[in-house]
Amino acid sequence: MKKNLPLLIPVLPYLIMTSLVFFILPTLDPNSRYFSLFMMLIIPAYCFVSAFFYGLKNGIVWFYPIFIGIIFLPPIYIIINTKALLFGGIFGAVAVLGMYLGSILKKRNDDNPDSE
Repeated sequence: MKKNLPLLIPVLPYLIMTSLVFFILPTLDPNSRYFSLFMMLIIPAYCFVSAFFYGLKNGIVWFYPIFIGIIFLPPIYIIINTKALLFGGIFGAVAVLGMYLGSILKKRNDDNPDSE
């Protein structure tokens, strides 16, 4: 665990913000017509952007997208119904894509010292 602690500390602010988004946005009213907009556009966009910035700063860390999917499990059972279980995997996959693109940009900036 001590070996992974330097990797875990930078991810905490991102995971805290993600949990706030996952717990607050679905409470807006699961029966409204805007709820599907939140579940299909707003939350995945947030997952992509936060993972992109995390990948831009820290590179690829394998457990970040897994945590994204796991953090979404409690809101599924507390707020939403179990039919939304698929969204946890989708949000994790979107986070993988964002982190991968951010890490590519990080490598490109690290390889090109003239960019600063």
